[in-house]
Amino acid sequence: MKKAFLFISIILFAFSSCKQNQDDFISRIVKESTDYTSISYKLTEKYYYSSTPDTTITPFEVWIVRDKNDLLRKGYVWVNNKYRPYNMIYDAGTFYLAIPPKKTTVVYSDFTEEFISTIDWIDVFLKPETLAAQVNDPNIKTLISDTLYNGNKCTKLFFSFSNDKNGESKTITYLIDNNKLVPLYAVLKTKNPNQVYTNELFFTDYEFDNVSLEELKERQEQVMSENPIEREGSDSEVSKLEAMLHQSVAAPLFFGKFYSDGENFELAEYIGNNVIIVDFWYTHCPPCVKAMPSLNALYNEYKDKGLKIFGLNSVDNQPHSLVNLNKFLGNREIDYDIIMTQPAVDIAYKIKGYPSIYIVDKEGKIAFIEIGFEEGKFEKIKEKVEELLR
Repeated sequence: MKKAFLFISIILFAFSSCKQNQDDFISRIVKESTDYTSISYKLTEKYYYSSTPDTTITPFEVWIVRDKNDLLRKGYVWVNNKYRPYNMIYDAGTFYLAIPPKKTTVVYSDFTEEFISTIDWIDVFLKPETLAAQVNDPNIKTLISDTLYNGNKCTKLFFSFSNDKNGESKTITYLIDNNKLVPLYAVLKTKNPNQVYTNELFFTDYEFDNVSLEELKERQEQVMSENPIEREGSDSEVSKLEAMLHQSVAAPLFFGKFYSDGENFELAEYIGNNVIIVDFWYTHCPPCVKAMPSLNALYNEYKDKGLKIFGLNSVDNQPHSLVNLNKFLGNREIDYDIIMTQPAVDIAYKIKGYPSIYIVDKEGKIAFIEIGFEEGKFEKIKEKVEELLR
């Protein structure tokens, strides 16, 4: 009886000690974060699906300045997407998405979405108490252990979330540098019955208390002047669809080049005898990638009955991105034509998000609009194609 009691006591002590060490580590991160007024770093994002063979890579630069007067995010944030290129700026409750290739800036009010990824550390730096809340959440399993990463002594912080209503599981892992108490690596994994999605972030070049808010504000004014604000944005699907071209409007005609051989493409040549799907996409867009197999299957089923599908890409149509595009398309079986376009085509079609899919009827008019991709909703696209072909 005494041995059993002693064993239970040891277990309880070990658990208590582990919990205390866990709380101490999180408390150190919270204190270290709040001691800094600003932080900047570079990161490289990689993401891929288990059903696809390649990895999509995007470099970013991040500047963050703490602002206690901002009730929403507690700071000023500037994220530079080095691939597209986009500038994502959060300032006093307003999110500015500056898009230099389109010479425009889209504005979103009360923006609470992540900038790069759930694991980009931006909101953790500004509101580190959210990390503590996750650790203390009984629905989230947390494990903390020592590890090495590229020769650096780190602490591995692992979160396992309860399955959602669709049966999808999610885990997040941070490798935290023991000296600076910031992540050197982070990975998010979501798993459903069909596939696993992996999102990795590699952090480098940290600088603390070395960001000038005044310089960022001056730069922001310059970016806004070069890319005037076009409209008030909204994250709702209804708002995005409303802002796009509507049904029965004549599809804007445009030119491009076939990716396969560089020959000239002209939409007008295909209107009259075909039902046409134009799919606006780019390589670094997860839902764009997910839509491709469904589009390919639809094309092969109805191509002999008059269906044409053209994948329009203006984002990867730059010298620095063509190498990635070649690798991306080389790893896939896509039977419909990829057309390289200019941003002016996206503007003409009022593209507000990717992927965006328009169906053009045989009279050259918009017959259907869809933004984003969900397998369940794709059935509506197929039904519309069948109706128009009849």
